[in-house]
Amino acid sequence: MDMTDDGIKITLRMGTEELQALEDFMGERDLENKSVFIREAIKRYMETYDSPAGQVSSESGIFVRFSELHMDALSQIVQRGISLNEEEFVRKCVLDRIVPKTIEEDALSESFRTAQRNAALK
Repeated sequence: MDMTDDGIKITLRMGTEELQALEDFMGERDLENKSVFIREAIKRYMETYDSPAGQVSSESGIFVRFSELHMDALSQIVQRGISLNEEEFVRKCVLDRIVPKTIEEDALSESFRTAQRNAALK
Protein backbone atom coordinates (compact mmCIF):
# COMPACT_ATOMS: atom_id res chain seq x y z
CA MET A 1 0.00 0.00 0.00
CA ASP A 2 1.30 3.44 -0.95
CA MET A 3 0.46 6.69 0.79
CA THR A 4 -0.64 9.46 -1.55
CA ASP A 5 -2.05 12.91 -0.94
CA ASP A 6 -5.51 11.50 -1.73
CA GLY A 7 -5.30 8.62 0.74
CA ILE A 8 -3.95 5.11 0.79
CA LYS A 9 -3.60 3.28 -2.51
CA ILE A 10 -4.82 -0.32 -2.46
CA THR A 11 -4.22 -2.78 -5.27
CA LEU A 12 -7.20 -4.94 -6.15
CA ARG A 13 -6.91 -8.11 -8.20
CA MET A 14 -9.87 -9.17 -10.33
CA GLY A 15 -10.36 -11.86 -12.89
CA THR A 16 -11.11 -10.89 -16.47
CA GLU A 17 -14.79 -11.86 -16.12
CA GLU A 18 -15.16 -9.84 -12.91
CA LEU A 19 -13.46 -6.83 -14.48
CA GLN A 20 -15.65 -7.08 -17.57
CA ALA A 21 -18.79 -7.29 -15.39
CA LEU A 22 -17.61 -4.21 -13.46
CA GLU A 23 -16.90 -2.27 -16.65
CA ASP A 24 -20.24 -3.32 -18.19
CA PHE A 25 -22.10 -2.27 -15.04
CA MET A 26 -20.34 1.08 -14.92
CA GLY A 27 -20.77 1.65 -18.67
CA GLU A 28 -24.52 1.02 -18.50
CA ARG A 29 -24.78 3.69 -15.82
CA ASP A 30 -22.32 6.23 -17.25
CA LEU A 31 -19.94 5.76 -14.30
CA GLU A 32 -16.34 6.49 -15.25
CA ASN A 33 -14.22 6.38 -12.10
CA LYS A 34 -13.54 2.86 -10.82
CA SER A 35 -11.97 4.11 -7.59
CA VAL A 36 -14.99 6.19 -6.63
CA PHE A 37 -17.32 3.36 -7.58
CA ILE A 38 -15.40 0.77 -5.54
CA ARG A 39 -15.18 3.08 -2.50
CA GLU A 40 -18.94 3.69 -2.66
CA ALA A 41 -19.64 -0.03 -3.14
CA ILE A 42 -17.57 -0.92 -0.08
CA LYS A 43 -19.24 1.81 1.98
CA ARG A 44 -22.73 0.66 0.98
CA TYR A 45 -21.84 -2.97 1.61
CA MET A 46 -20.69 -2.13 5.14
CA GLU A 47 -23.80 -0.03 5.83
CA THR A 48 -26.08 -2.80 4.57
CA TYR A 49 -24.20 -5.52 6.40
CA ASP A 50 -24.41 -3.70 9.75
CA SER A 51 -28.11 -2.86 9.56
CA PRO A 52 -30.58 -5.53 10.71
CA ALA A 53 -32.95 -4.67 7.84
CA GLY A 54 -30.12 -5.01 5.33
CA GLN A 55 -28.94 -8.44 6.36
CA VAL A 56 -29.79 -11.23 4.01
CA SER A 57 -32.51 -13.43 5.46
CA SER A 58 -33.37 -17.02 4.76
CA GLU A 59 -36.68 -15.88 3.26
CA SER A 60 -37.05 -15.62 -0.47
CA GLY A 61 -36.78 -12.15 -1.94
CA ILE A 62 -35.31 -10.09 -4.71
CA PHE A 63 -32.51 -7.56 -4.98
CA VAL A 64 -33.21 -4.50 -7.12
CA ARG A 65 -30.45 -2.18 -8.26
CA PHE A 66 -31.31 1.53 -8.66
CA SER A 67 -29.30 4.31 -10.24
CA GLU A 68 -27.68 6.94 -8.04
CA LEU A 69 -30.38 9.39 -9.14
CA HIS A 70 -33.18 7.05 -8.05
CA MET A 71 -31.44 6.23 -4.77
CA ASP A 72 -31.13 9.95 -4.06
CA ALA A 73 -34.85 10.42 -4.79
CA LEU A 74 -35.69 7.55 -2.42
CA SER A 75 -33.44 9.07 0.26
CA GLN A 76 -35.24 12.39 -0.14
CA ILE A 77 -38.59 10.64 0.33
CA VAL A 78 -37.34 9.14 3.60
CA GLN A 79 -35.84 12.45 4.78
CA ARG A 80 -39.18 14.18 4.19
CA GLY A 81 -40.96 11.57 6.31
CA ILE A 82 -43.06 10.08 3.53
CA SER A 83 -41.71 6.62 4.33
CA LEU A 84 -39.74 5.08 7.18
CA ASN A 85 -37.07 3.76 4.81
CA GLU A 86 -36.34 3.23 1.13
CA GLU A 87 -37.18 -0.48 1.15
CA GLU A 88 -40.61 0.11 2.69
CA PHE A 89 -41.43 2.75 0.06
CA VAL A 90 -40.42 0.45 -2.80
CA ARG A 91 -42.41 -2.43 -1.26
CA LYS A 92 -45.51 -0.19 -1.02
CA CYS A 93 -45.13 0.92 -4.64
CA VAL A 94 -44.91 -2.67 -5.84
CA LEU A 95 -47.86 -3.80 -3.74
CA ASP A 96 -49.92 -0.84 -4.98
CA ARG A 97 -49.33 -2.14 -8.49
CA ILE A 98 -49.90 -5.88 -7.98
CA VAL A 99 -52.69 -6.03 -5.37
CA PRO A 100 -56.04 -5.30 -7.00
CA LYS A 101 -57.90 -2.34 -5.43
CA THR A 102 -60.94 -4.55 -4.79
CA ILE A 103 -58.84 -6.95 -2.69
CA GLU A 104 -57.39 -4.06 -0.71
CA GLU A 105 -60.84 -2.49 -0.19
CA ASP A 106 -62.30 -5.83 0.92
CA ALA A 107 -59.44 -6.33 3.39
CA LEU A 108 -59.92 -2.83 4.81
CA SER A 109 -63.68 -3.30 5.15
CA GLU A 110 -63.30 -6.69 6.79
CA SER A 111 -60.65 -5.36 9.17
CA PHE A 112 -62.95 -2.54 10.26
CA ARG A 113 -65.92 -4.91 10.71
CA THR A 114 -63.74 -7.22 12.82
CA ALA A 115 -62.61 -4.25 14.93
CA GLN A 116 -66.25 -3.22 15.44
CA ARG A 117 -67.16 -6.76 16.57
CA ASN A 118 -64.17 -6.83 18.93
CA ALA A 119 -65.16 -3.46 20.38
CA ALA A 120 -68.73 -4.66 20.92
CA LEU A 121 -67.46 -7.71 22.83
CA LYS A 122 -65.47 -5.59 25.31
